[in-house]
Amino acid sequence: MNLLITIIVLTALSGIGGTGIGAAISTTVRKGSDKAMSLLLSFASGTMISIVCLDLFHDALETGMAKEGIALFVIIGFLTVYLLERVMDKKAEQARNRMSRKMMMAGVAMMFAVACHNIPVGMTIGASSVTHETLWGSPALTLAIFIGIHNVPEGMAICAPLLAAGMKKGKAVLLTALSGAAIIVGGLLGYWIGDMGQMGLAISLSFASGAMLYVNFGEILPEANALYRGKMPAFFTVLGILLGMMFMHAH
Repeated sequence: MNLLITIIVLTALSGIGGTGIGAAISTTVRKGSDKAMSLLLSFASGTMISIVCLDLFHDALETGMAKEGIALFVIIGFLTVYLLERVMDKKAEQARNRMSRKMMMAGVAMMFAVACHNIPVGMTIGASSVTHETLWGSPALTLAIFIGIHNVPEGMAICAPLLAAGMKKGKAVLLTALSGAAIIVGGLLGYWIGDMGQMGLAISLSFASGAMLYVNFGEILPEANALYRGKMPAFFTVLGILLGMMFMHAH
C-alpha cells in the first residue's frame, strides 16, 4: 500500500508538476533559450533510453519470457503511443483550422493528446517499481524526474493557445496541469499488471519500454534537434546515456 501511494505521488509530481511548471512559464516568458531547452531535453532523453535498455529490458528478460515475446510487446507499446499521437495530432490540426475559437480548441485538443499518451508513459514508472523493493532511489524515480522535464515544454505548448484565446492565466495553468494527471493512471496500471506474476511483469515492462522508446525517438529527440541544430544535443544525449549507465551500475 505504501508503494502504491508513493507511485501516485511520484507520477502526480511528474505529470501534473511538469505540465504545470511549463504552463506557469508560458504565462511569464515569451521565448526562452531554445539551445538550453534542446540540451536539457537531449540529456533527459539519453538518461531515459539508458534506463530502458539497461534496466527495464534486463528485468523483462529475467522473467523468463521468450525474447520474441518481449520484442513483440515492445513493438506494441511503441505503436500504441505512435497511433495515439497520430490521432491526436490530426484532431489538433483540425482544431487549428477552425475559424471559431480555433486557439481554444487547439489548446483543448493538445490537452487531450498529452493526457492520452501520458498513460503508457506512466506505465514505465509503475512497471519499473515492481522490480525494486522501494521506489525512492530506483530507476523509476529517475524516469519520473526526466519525464517531468519532458512535460515542461508540453505544458507550455498546451497553455500558450489557451492564453491566446483569452483564458485567464490561473485557469489556463490549472487545466494544463490537470492534463498531466493521466500519468497517475498509467503508473497504477503498470504496477498492477506487473504485480500479477512473471508473465504480467514481462508484458508490463516490455509494453512500457516500447512506449518510452517512442516518446524519446519520436518526440523528445526530434524536438531537441528542431530547437537547436548543432552537434551539442548529440553530445548531451550521450552524457545522459552514460549517467543512466552509472546509475544502473550503482544499483
